Amino acid sequence: MDEHLGKGMSQTLRIAISAIFTVICGAGGAWANVDQSRQTSQVARAKADFESAARKNKASVEALIPHYDAELKSAKEAAEKRKELFAQGLVSKSEVDAAEQAVKDAQAHLDQARSQIIESDQLIAEARAELTKPPASSAANGTGRYRTSAAVMRYGGAGGWTINQASLVKDFFASKFSRQLPVSAFGQSVTHNRLGFDHRNSVDVAVHPDSAEGKALIEYLRDNGIPFLAFRSAIPGVATGAHIHIGYPSHRT
Repeated sequence: MDEHLGKGMSQTLRIAISAIFTVICGAGGAWANVDQSRQTSQVARAKADFESAARKNKASVEALIPHYDAELKSAKEAAEKRKELFAQGLVSKSEVDAAEQAVKDAQAHLDQARSQIIESDQLIAEARAELTKPPASSAANGTGRYRTSAAVMRYGGAGGWTINQASLVKDFFASKFSRQLPVSAFGQSVTHNRLGFDHRNSVDVAVHPDSAEGKALIEYLRDNGIPFLAFRSAIPGVATGAHIHIGYPSHRT
């Protein structure tokens, strides 16, 4: 399946992502020597290029969903037929096992494609947030700073963070809501590798920050000095990436 998804990753997307992070992360001292209008133009152009390419990339993955749906349906039908034949003594148990494994493989293909669409939405939201950083609004616990806008909340944390601490967050959530933390991306994934984002030390959680679960999670993270970015809103026509990113912001590798 990675071969199919890899073909959907256009050169345009790679160029656009590189451009956006060059503007955001690499400009540094150079921006000190250009006027504000030029900065605004560069950011706007980078955002437009990135979002256009991201739509195409996401669409290429979505186009594979019907294929994987059909693959799963066919595998299930074949597995049921094998079971019937086995009951009649016409096929071996190993053939039934192979058919059942084919169902599992087809389901995994479909699940991975859907996960990559979700991860792409979340990465689009995170990348766009880097273009529209909200103003500082209030000091937070410890040395971190809490900042918020209509779409994004940020907290820089009050100490070191490693992904190993995620187990504490999971334990809190499970004890609070009697269900597992709905993790949509834990550390580096195929999507992050393909899009060139360093997500090795981050966890994405599929909860809306304004929901009861989201508010409780954000309160826990701030009380414990854990850095996060919380995305309230989707990007119309591009992403539905409302989620909470635990850890420091991901950057272009």
